[in-house]
Amino acid sequence: GKMANKSKLLRKAVMHHEYLNRKVSEITELRKYDRSPESKIILMKLKKEKLQLKDEIAKLEKELG
Repeated sequence: GKMANKSKLLRKAVMHHEYLNRKVSEITELRKYDRSPESKIILMKLKKEKLQLKDEIAKLEKELG
């Protein structure tokens, strides 16, 4: 039912959040050598996406209780 769907969404969101975490780490590491504006833009996008995802996860967790 609805709850199963929500927990599936939650699991997906958590996995995606972990993926973004790894990406952010990789790019942060790269930025030691690559100070290009592109890498900064990508990093900012990823961090923004991570924040949105965090909110999404919190909301789902609350709804699942």
